[in-house]
Amino acid sequence: MRSIVLTSAVLAVCISAGEALAGPDSDALAKFGMEGTFAVDCAQPPGPRNPYLTYTVSPRGGVTRTLKMDPSLDGSFSMRNLRLLANDRLQYQETGRQAEFTVIIARIGGRIRSWESVRGDGQAMIRDGLFTGSGQPTPAFEKCASAR
Repeated sequence: MRSIVLTSAVLAVCISAGEALAGPDSDALAKFGMEGTFAVDCAQPPGPRNPYLTYTVSPRGGVTRTLKMDPSLDGSFSMRNLRLLANDRLQYQETGRQAEFTVIIARIGGRIRSWESVRGDGQAMIRDGLFTGSGQPTPAFEKCASAR
């Protein structure tokens, strides 16, 4: 009987720990439907004109964005403080290669795209879905059935 009580207590702690590890960041990612791989065109391989973005949750609940498009730019970036601003907007913070960024992702017509990206020093890289340097729109990504 004592071993049953002890086993039950250990199981309850493990279940609680698993729930605690999920956390608000992974919850926000799941609610926004952004787990998995996205590409401009999922039927084509990753490349400079067809970047792939993969959003994953670690066993401890951390969220990572992995970019695959060009060996000089590819990498994985930790995402933090994810929160839904609206049903079609997700905000998060990310440490890039050289700076901190606050990013807003928009869901438009079933695709996601960067809507705003501001460096920690306040410099906007993207505003209203346009790159501030060129005025060109950010790419729109579709969700892929499987990763390449």
